[in-house]
Amino acid sequence: MVDQRGAGPDASPAADPADDRAVDLVTAMDRVGDGFLLLDRDWRVRFVNAAALRLLGRAGGDLLSKNVWAEFPTAVDSTFDLRYREALATQSVVEFEEYFEELDCWFSIRAYPSPDDLTLVFRDVTRLHDLLAERRALLDRLLEAEDRERSRIASGIHDDTAQALVAMALRLDLLRAHLDTTDPNVSRPLAELGELVTSATTGLRTLLFSLEPTDPHAPIAESLRRHAAHLFHDSHTGWSVDDVDDGPELPQAERSQALRIAKEALNNAHAHSRASQVVVTVSGHRDGVEIVVADDGVAVDPAAFVSAPGHRGLATMQDRAAAVGGRCTLEPSGTHGCTVRIVVPRAAPA
Repeated sequence: MVDQRGAGPDASPAADPADDRAVDLVTAMDRVGDGFLLLDRDWRVRFVNAAALRLLGRAGGDLLSKNVWAEFPTAVDSTFDLRYREALATQSVVEFEEYFEELDCWFSIRAYPSPDDLTLVFRDVTRLHDLLAERRALLDRLLEAEDRERSRIASGIHDDTAQALVAMALRLDLLRAHLDTTDPNVSRPLAELGELVTSATTGLRTLLFSLEPTDPHAPIAESLRRHAAHLFHDSHTGWSVDDVDDGPELPQAERSQALRIAKEALNNAHAHSRASQVVVTVSGHRDGVEIVVADDGVAVDPAAFVSAPGHRGLATMQDRAAAVGGRCTLEPSGTHGCTVRIVVPRAAPA
């Protein structure tokens, strides 16, 4: 650096390194793919990088010193407007995604406030939203196909196997009328056959009930109460379904998967836990729903359950949860019993 203290009147001033650093910073910000906008307290654009101009469909210099609401009037009173003002008012970073109709784009935006200005960092996530929409449509079609297949299987069981069991029970009654049931060698096998037919019929009825498609209009808690009432009506197991409702119902795909997972957890508790009490808690919140199915029966080691040959129950439940961006876990209920915890978001995350 040249010392300017002894320079003559015609000497040029030395370059300020701070100016060079500012130029380097602007050049660097023009190279990144994210858009940057710096707005002052009067919503005037103080800085805009090349990516922001491209994403907003503007040419160089078009936005500098302009009022952002005057340049984009359709954004006034929109989510963009509300969230930017929220960031300034709370002096907290705000992050959100929103569709901007004027540009037919989805933007992911982070707003960084300071007392004097607001920095916006944003990117175009339209393609990601398109992919998520395609994924949702595929999931909806798969669930519809699964419902049709379940209905077909249920119809086949009802028309064939269930009817055959009913006919078998009638024939057993006829046999009892024609045989000497006082002879234990006759009465004992007949009684055993009768018990087997009754058990098989009860199991088929439970299976038919579980194959029924979920009611798309019934709340989750109501559907689970109906399922639990059917499962436990002839047992000594007490049960309850508590609903802590805070937020709207899940979208159809998420709701359907959450219900099927929770019903499978109830089926497992009924069939394997030997519990005296099963408690279901449905908690809705802004981001999604949590369903907890807890019993006081026989504790199960989650690792052993997952690894047991032929047992896909928990793995299938976890797969269903993962398909909609959620999770399903099995954990102990204290010293006795098991707790199945199901968390399903309102929409699968990006």
